[in-house]
Amino acid sequence: MEQDTRRDKLKLNVLNEVDELEHFHQDIELLYVLEGKLDVVIGEQTTHMKENDVLVVNANKKHALSGSENVLYMQIMISYNLVSDVLKSIDIIFWCDSTKDESERYDELRNILRALLNHYLETHGNTANFGHIALCYRVMDILSMYFLVQAADRENMDDKDKFEDRIVQINNYIRANYNQAISLKDLADKLYLSNGYLSRFFKRNYGMSFAEYLTNIRLFHAVDELLYSNAPVTRIAYDNGFASVAVFNKVFKKAYGETPSVMRKKAKEQKEEYTEEKRNPEIEKRLEKHFIVDKLPKENLEQKGNRQGEHSVLKSEKIKNIWGNTINVDVASELLRSEVQEHIMMLKQAFDFQYIRFWNVFSPEFLIDMDNQNGNYNFTRLDLVFDFLVNQGLKPHMDLGMKPHMILYNLQSIRVCDEREKSYLQVEFMDLKKMEHFLDALMQHLIYRYGRREVDTWRMEFWFNEGLWSRQAFAEYFEQFGMIYQTVKKYSEGMQVGGSGLRLDLNAELREQFLKEWNSSQHRPDFLSAYIFHYERGKEDQDCYAKRSADNEFVLHRVLHLKEQMQKVGMNDIKLYITEWNFTLSVRNYLNDSCFSGAYIIKNVLDLYGKVDDIAHFVATDRTQQYYDSNELLFGGTGILSKDGILKPSGFAFDFLSRLYPYYIGQGENYLISTDQHDSYGIICHNQKALGYNYYFTKEDELEKEHLWRYFENRDELELNLTLTDMSEGTYQIKVYRINEKNGSVFSIWSEMEYEKQLSRNDIKYFRRACEPKLTIQKIKTEDRKMNLNIQLIANEIAFIRIRKIS
Repeated sequence: MEQDTRRDKLKLNVLNEVDELEHFHQDIELLYVLEGKLDVVIGEQTTHMKENDVLVVNANKKHALSGSENVLYMQIMISYNLVSDVLKSIDIIFWCDSTKDESERYDELRNILRALLNHYLETHGNTANFGHIALCYRVMDILSMYFLVQAADRENMDDKDKFEDRIVQINNYIRANYNQAISLKDLADKLYLSNGYLSRFFKRNYGMSFAEYLTNIRLFHAVDELLYSNAPVTRIAYDNGFASVAVFNKVFKKAYGETPSVMRKKAKEQKEEYTEEKRNPEIEKRLEKHFIVDKLPKENLEQKGNRQGEHSVLKSEKIKNIWGNTINVDVASELLRSEVQEHIMMLKQAFDFQYIRFWNVFSPEFLIDMDNQNGNYNFTRLDLVFDFLVNQGLKPHMDLGMKPHMILYNLQSIRVCDEREKSYLQVEFMDLKKMEHFLDALMQHLIYRYGRREVDTWRMEFWFNEGLWSRQAFAEYFEQFGMIYQTVKKYSEGMQVGGSGLRLDLNAELREQFLKEWNSSQHRPDFLSAYIFHYERGKEDQDCYAKRSADNEFVLHRVLHLKEQMQKVGMNDIKLYITEWNFTLSVRNYLNDSCFSGAYIIKNVLDLYGKVDDIAHFVATDRTQQYYDSNELLFGGTGILSKDGILKPSGFAFDFLSRLYPYYIGQGENYLISTDQHDSYGIICHNQKALGYNYYFTKEDELEKEHLWRYFENRDELELNLTLTDMSEGTYQIKVYRINEKNGSVFSIWSEMEYEKQLSRNDIKYFRRACEPKLTIQKIKTEDRKMNLNIQLIANEIAFIRIRKIS
């Protein structure tokens, strides 16, 4: 084909007016608002963009734009074929909408977009240079690293392979034959499907009919030729599969509002006026306001890898211990096993956790007949759980929800451990009267066996499957919760009763409505519970996706959003418990065993300090996550204790947190300072590194344990320079305890042994001795009642500094 110019793979426009009726195109469209407001309607959803918002409109999505009078925005049209060729995929979806998310990744994207705009301004819109091309590809790099939804992220993966094969077959066939006379029947015959089934498949998964999709593909290629070649319109029509020029003109005008000849003529005129239009004085003047600041010298910027802080030791308050109260076990039946009980006792002794959280108290292992109408329930096996906890000085946190005991490799690969649970878990919440009858008997039994004073200190939670939310489900849940609340409080006014296990990765609008209705119901909860794992969930057409979030501040952002919703609906007086929390749900992710997990825990505990009332890590021990494939020393479980009772870096995170003194002085981004108010101080700090490109492009259960360093954004060291003021004059002893890749990490020690599988009992004892923090001791004298501390931390290192006056 004879070309008279190249087609930009990424075309940048800066616009100050917009009024686009509903349309669609095969290009991917990125919008960045500099001034004013921009409303983007995609299907039935309207996104209200304001200054500094970024949004990606995916290919073939019908959308319309409208802006305020003062709007100024950037538009990048990204060739779908470019992305498809680079990523070697025809299933390209981006979730990039800053109006719904506060990830720091948006700041990274904005920085590149602003650099691109700055370059555009400096070159007066000249895009034919390597600087522009490099910045455009950097934009694509960030989009693909952090905002791409991969085919592997699709949920309900039992049908995944069959579905993906069919989509690939359809797209490959149409791509190869769009310029031929093909029909739905031809494709159906090729796939051995009926016409009716394939027609429904298209409507459901493409959002349009086969004919519409084929026409859209043909038009996409035809417009390319029309604008970027000298070929006659007749030839373009036939070369792209249209039956005649008349048909081509008709569908073209319907799609673009004008004939091919008119569009070509306008494009030619625009090319002739391109230089003048490109240098639109009004747009350039408005752009300059945004970039004149960028040209000023940047002063007082914090050096990368360096943090500073100064705190007076005279100002302190009672510390808010959100980290040492609760930890999850898993399903209640795990507490019947002596090997799990052994680990719970170890953790109680080490960290003095108060509450042990578990669920599935109605599972078959407990031999409770819910249909028993005489109230003669068999609580014998349930008593074994409560007896154990009470004897250890622990409190039960019971979730009445019915959740499977799962081995989750990644979100698309799950194993239910006990086949008996499958039918049990498929049953909806049981009959309200049956449940009330059971709870009444249970509460009487607990009060009689353990005493009201003891039971008053316990907690009960009722999970609501947020994935099944609807207005009708709300009403049913409130009725069920009200019954539970009334029945429990009838026997124990002190027992906390709460719910509902909110998943903070979906249904933000529905969640607010749910909270609003719950707040106005008769029985408000004593605490609100939420789950946080680093995933974003959503739908594209009929497909459900769950992708790992690249936001390193994910936990903080989700909690702050929930707190805003609670404030808005009037629930700010209710306690907020994060009852399940980790960076991953996968129990075959080797990062769980590494120093990253310890640094992640410290970072997020510090981020949430004072913002939540309790935060419970998921889970206590790897012994509840063993399966046929867990025969190695470490297998990626989320426990803070390995199956052999070795404290992992995540366990040492809780160890260091438990060493903090009872009074809080202050904190910074990477540290928190405590005191006993008697010249002793405890400082906890971390250098947690954000996960990077390779992590998000690798399945969680397929991370290479030999090369975990590859999965981080960087491995920069951190220098903390802290100054404590108003101290008593004298000499202080400084003890620094460190866990890092060189000291105390069970994973690192195992790697030095080349990940040996056959380990003796003595080998395990060695691991337990070797997995201890490195300790250094020095003495420092105060000067002018000040102490300056310089703390160097390598990547993903955690440290506890104990300062004690000795003279």
